[in-house]
Amino acid sequence: MKSSKERSYETICAREWKSPDQFGSHILPLYQSNSFEAKTMEDAIEVFSGRAEGYIYSRYANPTIRALEEKLAVLEGLESGKKCYSLLTSSGMSAISTVCNSILKPGGAILIHPSLYGGTLEYFKTELSRPGHQILQIDLTDARNLKNYLKDGGVKPDLIFIETPTNPGLEILDISALSKCASSHNIPLVVDNTFCTSYLQRPLELGADIVVYSTTKFINGHGNSMGGLIVSTNEELIKKQLWKTMKLTGTNPSPFEAWVIYQGLKTLPLRMNKQCSNAREIAAYLQDKKSKVLKVNYPGLSTHKAYHLAGAQMKQPGSMLSFELDANLEQTIEFCNSLDFSKAPTLGDLDTLVLHPATSSHINITKELRLKTGVSDSLIRLSVGIEDHEDLIYSLEKAFSRAFG
Repeated sequence: MKSSKERSYETICAREWKSPDQFGSHILPLYQSNSFEAKTMEDAIEVFSGRAEGYIYSRYANPTIRALEEKLAVLEGLESGKKCYSLLTSSGMSAISTVCNSILKPGGAILIHPSLYGGTLEYFKTELSRPGHQILQIDLTDARNLKNYLKDGGVKPDLIFIETPTNPGLEILDISALSKCASSHNIPLVVDNTFCTSYLQRPLELGADIVVYSTTKFINGHGNSMGGLIVSTNEELIKKQLWKTMKLTGTNPSPFEAWVIYQGLKTLPLRMNKQCSNAREIAAYLQDKKSKVLKVNYPGLSTHKAYHLAGAQMKQPGSMLSFELDANLEQTIEFCNSLDFSKAPTLGDLDTLVLHPATSSHINITKELRLKTGVSDSLIRLSVGIEDHEDLIYSLEKAFSRAFG
């Protein structure tokens, strides 16, 4: 039996955080105020100087935002004994850019696994490379590649950035092995954990230095907010270094967005459990379509090359999957159009979403790099929702009939 001080992930999500409301509001209040009045000029000076905590301007800090940050930090460090600290930003991309702008040295380098969300890749290759930063690409599905690269005296990166599972190929990277190697060379490892959330995977427990999220996705889960999150066990990094970058570059979120994300977070475990269950059913169904499906990318299938690694570092294999049709571009588009799933360029919502990466998320990535990372013209990504799985499979069956006859 748990002690009275311990709370489960589900309980922390469902219950209200320490409300800053002086009137005892049961639900977290929305402090939609751009500034806060100080009692005296001396009090304002103490906050502005950093000698005292408090609220003075919402770009610096806001009670609604702070409540969400604290709850998410606790969830990230649950059961590990590690105290975590978090910083909410305006989007997942702003979380990534805030980390990079804060850590990368002038003319420094970032080392990445080449299979990443198309928007992240585009940011690295255009915006980040413009001031002279080097973008180093290494296949990190085998952690020994990183070890060999660093041992051979290649350019030492200021940070290493990965996703796991990757978007949209669902590759699994060994966070523990990569973090040990990075740590031995004093290089911070940053993990985009958007696909999993801390409910399914906790990179900080596995040795990562920083975790980033698009809270727009599963953390909110209802498709009605935009936000990003940075989490670390390094208090100085979050509260001083990254906070300063966020404050000066204006990548802070609005209180309203934080409040909406906070409400969506309450049902995260319930949603994720159902979505993972549905994804297993769909992956198994697609795997049986051998005459029409060339490959199914889902870490919950025993045929996935990192099946055992996924089982070791993830609580469940997630609700994201992709599959490659034995079809040309036109047939693939027809198949997607035949599905009664939402055709929306996002993921993590309550309903199932279909995406064609080659013509959307990865449209600005060269075809050579797309194909190298498995993003072919016939690759389809699904973000599986909470519907009845039989309805989802029925829709897929009809799409196969219409696209293939």
